Amino acid sequence: MQYVYVLEKIQTLPEPLLREVDDFIDFLLARYVPERRPIAEEYPAALLTRLSAAGRSFDWLNDPAEDIYSDVDGEEI
Repeated sequence: MQYVYVLEKIQTLPEPLLREVDDFIDFLLARYVPERRPIAEEYPAALLTRLSAAGRSFDWLNDPAEDIYSDVDGEEI
């Protein structure tokens, strides 16, 4: 693979896509370069959001059976 061609393609991307490419590169480096894994605070929030959504870890929050409280529950402050 010619890496110069990859760089040329990246340079043609609009700003929002460049941010996604940057986030993905950070993800790949964290996953495949074991010498130094960044701590969670070093990951961009957008990347963490996409990873958690793709992992479906929080799907249970959308389950109606989990919505057991209402506005009238609890005590007044």
